Amino acid sequence: MSNPLFVGIDVSSKDNVVCCLTNNDENRPLCRFTVLNNRPGILELKERINRLVQNHNFTEIRFGLEHTGCYSTHAAMYLQRHLDFGCPNVRVYMFNPSLIKEFKKAHFLDAPKNDRVDAWYIASKLMAGHLPHPFTWSEPMMALQRLTRARYHLMQALVRESNFLMTNLYLKCSDYTLAFDNKLSATSLAVMEEFESAEALAEASMDELTQFLIQHGKNRFDDPGAVARELQKAARSSYRLPKAMADSVNLAMASSIRVIRTIQEQLKSLKKAIEDHLKTIPQTLDSVPGIGPIFASGILAEIGDIHQFDSHKQLAKFAGLAWTQHQSGNFTASQTRLIRSGNRFLRYYLIEAADSVRMHDPVFAEYYAMKKAEPKQFAHKRALALTARKLVRLVFCLLKTNQLYQPKGGNRHDS
Repeated sequence: MSNPLFVGIDVSSKDNVVCCLTNNDENRPLCRFTVLNNRPGILELKERINRLVQNHNFTEIRFGLEHTGCYSTHAAMYLQRHLDFGCPNVRVYMFNPSLIKEFKKAHFLDAPKNDRVDAWYIASKLMAGHLPHPFTWSEPMMALQRLTRARYHLMQALVRESNFLMTNLYLKCSDYTLAFDNKLSATSLAVMEEFESAEALAEASMDELTQFLIQHGKNRFDDPGAVARELQKAARSSYRLPKAMADSVNLAMASSIRVIRTIQEQLKSLKKAIEDHLKTIPQTLDSVPGIGPIFASGILAEIGDIHQFDSHKQLAKFAGLAWTQHQSGNFTASQTRLIRSGNRFLRYYLIEAADSVRMHDPVFAEYYAMKKAEPKQFAHKRALALTARKLVRLVFCLLKTNQLYQPKGGNRHDS
């Protein structure tokens, strides 16, 4: 006969507050204690749980923790792999904090918020069932995840800094964006730095400007003279700034450009590290046209063990690529939003990968075009999210079967 022990742990940066419940009496905890959130603390927790197992002959232990980022990572890893509790069946569950919050509301509308109460509710949730897949971890996957999440962080920083740079660029040369497709290219940034104002750019010698573009563009422009003419045309049609304001704008732009270049260099280093790390992990995702080592790594690192998902629907919900339902009586809403839960890192890499795949695989290109043509708001974003949802099915199949993707057309592209 099963005799389980339910251990709820409320994790913070300093302490782990523990509450132990049994099936015999949910309202009266078997044991409560607090240990430090460090190695001596987790070893003390092990000794206390071992004594409970010996005294009460527990045959199963379920540990529950809220997924609080880095603070819960060490505890979950030690509980799942490094500690022996003298019990044949030990499982660790990581809960979304929102799930525990809603579970608490379902029991008491005015429940207090403190560590002891939270630990009790985590243990109570373990007793109630409907649990997520038990926590598992792989050293190569977690190492890869650190790299891909660092890249995600840098990409978000790059977007923020680029948007700030664009606001100052518009003040300096309002029509500049018409001249370059990639405003953050090395040549574009060099032009921003070299010419102090729109007037200076408009009055520059055409020969000197063309040579400047050839030098900084490393002779990659098909027609540098045409680019120079477009630049001067944009400069002549741009607004003019007072001298005092122009100096401030130039200083702000110079600061942003230095930050952007630093981020770009760090992204190159991360890309090399991610590519090298991915070579040690067997996978077939990069056989899909448009998915290179970066997107494959980001998707793999967040999914982890594909066997924790029974279907592509579960994987899509985990990624936040599922839609809410709004129905009452005979009414069913025709427009619904994406769920707010889900792994934002996985959703980011799936959507970015879908945007790349649709440009290289005719099946995904046709599907994206069909969805974009539907008369809906936010046509591109909606079509891209639906394309990413379609990609989830393919990712699930490839990871489950470990087979190569056989495209019907399109060119291979490493992203």
